[in-house]
Amino acid sequence: MAIGQIFIGPLSDAYGRRSILMYGIIIFLIGTLICSFATTVEALIFGRFIQAFGGVAGVVLGRAIIRDVYSREKSASALGYVTSVMVIAPMVAPPVGGLLEDIFGWRSIFYLMFFVGCVLLINIYINLPETKTDNRIKGDIRSLVGSFNELLKLPKFIFYTITMACSNSMFFTFLGVAPFLVIQKLDFTPTQYGFTFMLISLAFMAGSFTTARLSERLGSLRMISYAVFGTIIGSILMLIIFLSGVINIYIIFGAMMVITYSNGIVIPNIIANIVSIKPQLAGAASGLSGCVQYTLAAISSYVAALLASIDVIYMPLQLIILALVGTCTFYIAEAIK
Repeated sequence: MAIGQIFIGPLSDAYGRRSILMYGIIIFLIGTLICSFATTVEALIFGRFIQAFGGVAGVVLGRAIIRDVYSREKSASALGYVTSVMVIAPMVAPPVGGLLEDIFGWRSIFYLMFFVGCVLLINIYINLPETKTDNRIKGDIRSLVGSFNELLKLPKFIFYTITMACSNSMFFTFLGVAPFLVIQKLDFTPTQYGFTFMLISLAFMAGSFTTARLSERLGSLRMISYAVFGTIIGSILMLIIFLSGVINIYIIFGAMMVITYSNGIVIPNIIANIVSIKPQLAGAASGLSGCVQYTLAAISSYVAALLASIDVIYMPLQLIILALVGTCTFYIAEAIK
């Protein structure tokens, strides 16, 4: 997903959102077919890589399309609604996948993905007009690379991207440790863990819905300036819980809900500002920032799991570091004229 965004974002600035999005879905469908016919784990992993490479077009171009259509503050509100809906998928996908595997076998999961991909492709072809109609860049390699160079010369873009990546990585830090902590340490079943984890998704959805309702009225930057402190407070609460020795699943998830609610406000608003720094390069901005976002998330998840094997106290410490870095980079960006 990180690698795919590097290519998809700037290509959409050159050739338009609609066509690149359709190509992305087609690549996703090819990857899905590879997975459905896989006979080895290596083939399955390869198919999943292809799936992610193409499927991430929806993530990158969804942000860029919203910015094409709306102003900065209106796009923050729209992204809030979109993010609220997007959270539903991680909530329902695991139980749906489990039921399909139990009843029809694991290949049925990819048959469903292929069907959904076809529906998306048809819907895009029929209902989505091209939104990138002007200010297109050239499609040659020099222009595509130049768009990244142009963005990297903008300190606000760099600091906003770090803020977004840190906020997103807090979720993946918790995700890297939570199954080990809840299932092995606290002796809950995977089903109990799965249903409890839905609370985290609901908290993020609530934060995104708050953004959707209030960002136009309060301003996206003002909302971020409040919400970043929520991530710090939630992380400190998590550390206090671990230091107290009262490691209870409901208390832990309650503290994490404070963090995810705050990030539900931060992420849609910060994305709106990232793609608004240079609207003509919204695709490249979405792709490059998304690459950093997913790369740091992968690193954070791995580091958190590795450190948890030593002592779970490192998880809240990592959350605090990410919260502080994200907050500091946001305020540094705001200090830049």
